[in-house]
Amino acid sequence: MFSKFYRPLCALLIASSLTGCAPFMGGAVAPRLTEVQRPLYSVNAWKLEGRIAVKAGNEGWNANLFWEHEGGQDRLRIYGPFSQGAVSIIVQSDLVYINEGNGVVTRSSDPDDLLKKKLGFAVPLRSLRYWVLGLPAPDIDYQAKVDAEGGFTGFEQQAWVLGFENFEKVANFIMPQKITILGNVVRLKLVVDEFVIKNCQGGLCP
Repeated sequence: MFSKFYRPLCALLIASSLTGCAPFMGGAVAPRLTEVQRPLYSVNAWKLEGRIAVKAGNEGWNANLFWEHEGGQDRLRIYGPFSQGAVSIIVQSDLVYINEGNGVVTRSSDPDDLLKKKLGFAVPLRSLRYWVLGLPAPDIDYQAKVDAEGGFTGFEQQAWVLGFENFEKVANFIMPQKITILGNVVRLKLVVDEFVIKNCQGGLCP
């Protein structure tokens, strides 16, 4: 069950459906697994803009998403048309801040637990910051999925199943433009409209 905080947001965001936007003109071939893992782990500063659809049980909503990652901090903004119903999330190490607007800010040292209380389901944020790049979270077991040609199409990790489509070239990296994340009671779909790589480890991107 979504909290009271998210019910008005759902109503405001229903107009920003993923299917109602312009199609993505990509088409890069799914990369080999090693091509995805090795170079992309060096990216430590990036930002993306896109659209997200979430379905949890009988509840569902669509929204625009802005996400900026730099060093140990992630800043997310989820919003509808004209920034209606905007919610800001800042994750710093083991702290998360959720700004619901009108001066309502919640802080917790357990990011996943706070999101579960606010959204009605838990998302592993520490892993999600890698998943949106098409990467398994490091140091956690995973099972890769490949197509008939050996291209990397997704993986299973932490009881979540990820699928990647419409690979595109960003700088010198091959990245997924459509991402589906399936959990026990939740389905998330992310369409990336723009991805900007700001920095890699050592300041140099391949």
